[in-house]
Amino acid sequence: MKSKGKNVDLKKRLGSKANLFFALNRLPKNYHQHIIQHLDDDSIDAICECVYNVIYTDISSLPKRTKKTLAKKLHKHCCVKNLRTIATSSISVSKRRKALQQEGTGIGLILSTIVPLIAKLFT
Repeated sequence: MKSKGKNVDLKKRLGSKANLFFALNRLPKNYHQHIIQHLDDDSIDAICECVYNVIYTDISSLPKRTKKTLAKKLHKHCCVKNLRTIATSSISVSKRRKALQQEGTGIGLILSTIVPLIAKLFT
C-alpha cells in the first residue's frame, strides 16, 4: 500500500463495497447472520477477501499489537475451519456464505478492524 498507484486501484475495488462494510460494522453482531444470507455474490466475495487479507497478509497500516489481539479473539470466537473456508477463493460462494453465517461474531471483529483502514483510504 505504499505506492500511490496501488491505493488508487484499491479505492476503485473497495469503493462500491465501502458503504456495505460501514453499514455492516454499524449493525449489531446478531444481525450479521441474517444480512449475509441476503447479500449478492460480489458482496460475499468482498467480505471474504477482507477476511483473507486480515488473516493471511501483512497489512502495513495495521499495528502488530492490533493484529495479534484480533488473531487471539478470532481463535477464541471462531472455528478455524470456517475461517479457512471463508478465506479460500476457490471454494464456492454458497459454501463461503454458509461459513460466514456460522461465524457472525468473528465477522464483526474483522469488520471492526477493516472499516477504519478503509476510511483512511477515502480521507
